[in-house]
Amino acid sequence: MKSISIIFSLFLIINLVFSADPTIVSFRKPVERVYPGEYCLPSFTVLVNYPDPIQYNYQLGLFDKSGGYGSNIPSAVNGTLYLFTLTHKVPIGKNQPVSLYIQDYSKNPWFTFDFNNYTTYDCDPLPPVTMKSKQNTWIRSSGQYTNLVWYHMVEVSGLDKSAPYDAFTCNVPEPFYCAFQEFLNGPKPINYYFQIAIRKSDVNFTPFNVTITDKQGKVLLNSLFDGLSAPANPPVSIRSLENYPINGSTVTKNEMVNDAMYIMNIINKNALCGISSPKDYFIGNTLIPVLGTPSNATYIGFSSFLYQNGPIESHVQIIDSQGTKRIGIDNVLLINPKSYDNVIENVQNATYVKSSNINKTLINIKADVSFNPKTSHTSSFLSSQRETVLDYPYGYSNGTIKYHSVSFSKTSPEYSTSSNSYMSINSPSDIGNGNSSLIEIATNSTIDSKIPQLLKVETVFLSYEKVLVRIFAKDVDSGISYLHSTNLHKISPADLVYGDNFNGVYETVETLATMYGNERPTVSIYDNAGNNIQYNSMQPTFDTSFNMIPEYPVYTMIKNQANLDPYTFTGFEFKYNDVDVSNGPFNNTLCMNFAGSNKTMTPRFLQLPLALNPEKASLDNATPGSWDEVKGMFCMDFQIPARIFTGEYTYAVLIPPFVYDSYYFAISVGSKAQLRVNSGFADQMPPIITEFSSYPSNAVNVTQDTVVGWNIRIEDSPNGLASGEFNITSDFDLEPYRIKITPANAVSGDIFSSTYQLRIPIKANTCRSQSFRISSASITDTMGHTSVLPSSGNVNPLYKFLESPHLVLNITCPQAIIDNTPPSLISFSTVSSIEVGAYKDFRNVTFTFKTSDSGSGISSRHNPKIYLSSGEFDQISKISTLVSNVNGVATYTCTIELPYGYGSYNGILVSIYGIVDNKLNINGYSSVDLQQLGFQNTIKVLYSDVPVLDYTSSIKSTESSLTIYGHKFGIDRSKVTLQVDYQNGQGWKNTTISFFSGIILMTDNITPTSTPFYVRVIVDGKISNQLLVVPIVVGDSPCSYEVIQSIVATWIDSEKYPYLQASITIKNTGTRPIKAFSFIIEKIAYGQIWGVDANGNNRYTLPSYNLIINPRDQYSFGYIIQGTTVADLKQVTYTCL
Repeated sequence: MKSISIIFSLFLIINLVFSADPTIVSFRKPVERVYPGEYCLPSFTVLVNYPDPIQYNYQLGLFDKSGGYGSNIPSAVNGTLYLFTLTHKVPIGKNQPVSLYIQDYSKNPWFTFDFNNYTTYDCDPLPPVTMKSKQNTWIRSSGQYTNLVWYHMVEVSGLDKSAPYDAFTCNVPEPFYCAFQEFLNGPKPINYYFQIAIRKSDVNFTPFNVTITDKQGKVLLNSLFDGLSAPANPPVSIRSLENYPINGSTVTKNEMVNDAMYIMNIINKNALCGISSPKDYFIGNTLIPVLGTPSNATYIGFSSFLYQNGPIESHVQIIDSQGTKRIGIDNVLLINPKSYDNVIENVQNATYVKSSNINKTLINIKADVSFNPKTSHTSSFLSSQRETVLDYPYGYSNGTIKYHSVSFSKTSPEYSTSSNSYMSINSPSDIGNGNSSLIEIATNSTIDSKIPQLLKVETVFLSYEKVLVRIFAKDVDSGISYLHSTNLHKISPADLVYGDNFNGVYETVETLATMYGNERPTVSIYDNAGNNIQYNSMQPTFDTSFNMIPEYPVYTMIKNQANLDPYTFTGFEFKYNDVDVSNGPFNNTLCMNFAGSNKTMTPRFLQLPLALNPEKASLDNATPGSWDEVKGMFCMDFQIPARIFTGEYTYAVLIPPFVYDSYYFAISVGSKAQLRVNSGFADQMPPIITEFSSYPSNAVNVTQDTVVGWNIRIEDSPNGLASGEFNITSDFDLEPYRIKITPANAVSGDIFSSTYQLRIPIKANTCRSQSFRISSASITDTMGHTSVLPSSGNVNPLYKFLESPHLVLNITCPQAIIDNTPPSLISFSTVSSIEVGAYKDFRNVTFTFKTSDSGSGISSRHNPKIYLSSGEFDQISKISTLVSNVNGVATYTCTIELPYGYGSYNGILVSIYGIVDNKLNINGYSSVDLQQLGFQNTIKVLYSDVPVLDYTSSIKSTESSLTIYGHKFGIDRSKVTLQVDYQNGQGWKNTTISFFSGIILMTDNITPTSTPFYVRVIVDGKISNQLLVVPIVVGDSPCSYEVIQSIVATWIDSEKYPYLQASITIKNTGTRPIKAFSFIIEKIAYGQIWGVDANGNNRYTLPSYNLIINPRDQYSFGYIIQGTTVADLKQVTYTCL
């Protein structure tokens, strides 16, 4: 038992004798959640009265004399009161003294004052424990991109809190490495797992036992390590081993490839194989099967050189119980960083312009840049001080890609922490040698050195994976700029539900897939002067009670639920443990439960990403399930892709806040957790280019209008090609020619092998002598496997041609009339103000403008881009739409939907870049440039107090619960009324609210209905917009169905358009089979829909191999669509059997 005793007499003497000296006003007893290791590390919160004024908070520090850790600067200040949180270093034992000293750096010499023996602390040792295995073997993780790791789960008894990092010693011989970690636990630390990895070494292995001892050397567990098999008999036979780039190549990082790729054929692979490199510390990087069967398959392995320079060596190796065995010779690559002969020169002094529209001063910076496609800038007066890359076309002005100026604007700060402000233009660190320039900024801002205050934090349970976080924050001087909550979730003034940015209440919803390391929210606050403060889980808010940020409600529930053991499974079953995907995808179901679960938890089944596309991995891709009352378990339906490799299928299950990997299940439930897949001939290999040549050659002398490009052949069997995209850029043009292909536009062949012509036009009278290249590409097969250029952990579609002279296509243009004059902006208009606190339909801002070029004319291929910026809000940009281009004058329009609250308390700066003529001269205009031309350059932000509804949850026709999401509901529930109009002639009806917050309303009193209805909210007499709610009809028809859709992945393509991949399930909810289910989906991207048959005119039907859906059964398929929301199924037809 720990105890604290305060030496009050010491405090009294200090106060009597040295009335002006610092004093400890109060402190908080630490709450330790971990037993000590060599010593205790309790975190004390100490409130100190320091009478002497200091200018900056960081000039005052509080330290532990015994060498403790943690923050030693005040976390909050109120007059002469300074709040410190620091970790003491206390040896094990009773009544251990704790001493501090405070130091003032503003004095010369520094002033130091001691608080000797201000308290004592009992540091109790780790109690005796017992340990038993929860499995009889060591199970290897099957991750393809991790080190080789084996796991062994144990149950520890005797602990009331977590064990320290050195509580147990896991004894293994070199080169093996063993560590332990606390695992999925409920109220008490019970489950721990030990993991073994192998350091890179040439020594031979011998059999051994893993011995686990406590700090006194007592043996707690003795287990035979059985993770490695004996040498294969017959030996592993590796044939046709190839590596790309080829041995001895010189490679430039971030250009074509960032890995050495090995591709090989292995007969009867019956041993662990991987890639070894001197840069590796642990053995890992197992090979990935991509084609064939276990008896004869093609494998691929990677060794990354992205973070390496100089010669890089790597080779294939076999790992068995005797050690590692090299296969073949080292592949040696010479690595060069990507670099440019960039020069930043003619840096002008800052220009200052007053904007009366937003009542702020704008600062503009200009400089000339040569040979550098990317520069960046930083500002000392931005709260985040983040680096902003001037990525094409942002910032580009008056020149060409190779030789241009940069021009950009920022808002001059009204407040700052120092009178010395600056902006810098520099080269990003990955570009190589360059130069940078520092520009002093005269901001004339008010100095504010006071840190903002966190007044209070509240957490409200929404579900086991969602929590409402309400933050009360204050900064009366410069006002709060933004906040960060857990995982750097950004909170802006748009999230205010009460008050203002000087003293207000913010609300946000956090989604937590797991509770690991997240007992409480973390909060960081940044004010408009650049002062900031971070509050961690052990740091209190500033008040006399030392109130801490509260725990997440779900964490509190877990601690208080005595019967909870998330690792004791009370049920676990697959519908099918053995599946065959030789001829198509396979639908399956997993049902499971654990001790102490709650049926309102949401289970999700996560399939690991496509083997050669690790970038698609995301917890957001998991397929949701639900509680099954009949089975008394959580059930998740999922679909296994066609033609994946034969073997044990790896997966994960998320039941927030718990996460399980498939090998964890194997530890506890054994063979029930195994999902075995058979494929007659697997195809996880993405499409590749097998023929590649430039057209008409790689050196073209242009004498007349012509076309240039490449001839390619793409092969993929047996899946077949679905689509591809190639982006072609040049020395003077970073706006890519985008060529999209499908089998429909092949020159010859079929989906398994076909030829294509990639062509771009060259006009003799406007062309520039330069080099063209395929700067990026992606090619996808019918099962979603994608080859990527440039590649990192992916197959590069051009891996066979990395040394080809045809990668670069040079053109030489005739001497033409010299035109180095960039195009100009001749008109530009938009609104002067906008309401950003309105419903989304009213947050659209439209720009119309004209450009002109009297020389070569405006390029119709390059549409200018509008940029919006506002303080610490994220920058917004959108490509404009060409309306007309006649006689050298082009007209454009661009409409941008502003995010809710965008620019609050700031105003919005407007700029336009990417105006290009046919000679590839480029121009752009910063916000200040626009004002100097007399054009609208800023938008005033208006923000009313009218409530706004954004969207609602879905609701079935038999349900009565509905959740409404919006803004400005306030903090006073008595002033809020929820109304529903059921469209039955009775008008708006008041409806009871079951849950209230500033951004969320819930009701359990919706009258079940199958017809659409409207909802609205009235706050303090102000009426919101209304939302239409369309119930999902659930009937008693013998033939009825439910459509369930989930977003698998989202991304932005090279044209900056959003795309999403969705999984869709048709579930038979009736009592009779459904046959020939048919529907229309529009805007499928590039023919990317799989698992269904296409009938033409956007109509699709379930495939012949799954034409019937039986009662309570379902069928799943997938598609890719342009947009941010899932597609609608229209004109659905089916036959009721």
